[in-house]
Amino acid sequence: MQGSNKIYIKGMVCDRCISTIKHELSQLHVPVTEVQLGELTSLSTLSVEDIGAIREVLLPLGFTLLEDKRIKMVREVRALVELVYSGNWDFETGFTFSALVRERINRDYEWVSTVFAALEGSTLERYIINYRIEKVKELLVYSPQTLTDIAFCLGFSSVSHLSAQFRNETGLTPSHFKKIRQEKSSISKISG
Repeated sequence: MQGSNKIYIKGMVCDRCISTIKHELSQLHVPVTEVQLGELTSLSTLSVEDIGAIREVLLPLGFTLLEDKRIKMVREVRALVELVYSGNWDFETGFTFSALVRERINRDYEWVSTVFAALEGSTLERYIINYRIEKVKELLVYSPQTLTDIAFCLGFSSVSHLSAQFRNETGLTPSHFKKIRQEKSSISKISG
């Protein structure tokens, strides 16, 4: 994607390419307004998910997207979030995600955050919070780890920090969430 709403495509050589791509994209329901040789145009900025879906449709047809560096950077940031908040990261004293982004992505964190928000429709901070809370849920349900261990392995400053953020995002305490999940699992076993 270049500019705010164009995607450039390699391999389009004729009107048949245009009609083939139009047909395939109509099946996706992606908000593309115009298809010309070598490019797609949308009225709004396409999300990384939309671009990924377009890429998957075009590849078997022999077309490739000429990738915008911003989209690549967003994918790198998402991968970095997954790496750091997977539960296996060694959080050193004074760790900040922004410093890691500056080191690994080699860009100013504010710029990365602005581009991320523009392309994702959500801030990087919100993405990280959502990712961490989903990881907490996963560990509460499928792991024998204590809440203290979960807080530590996901980089929360304390159990109370984890609990407060979990409550803000889900409306439940972590222990209440775990209890509900266990009750649902017990009911499923009885009725199954």
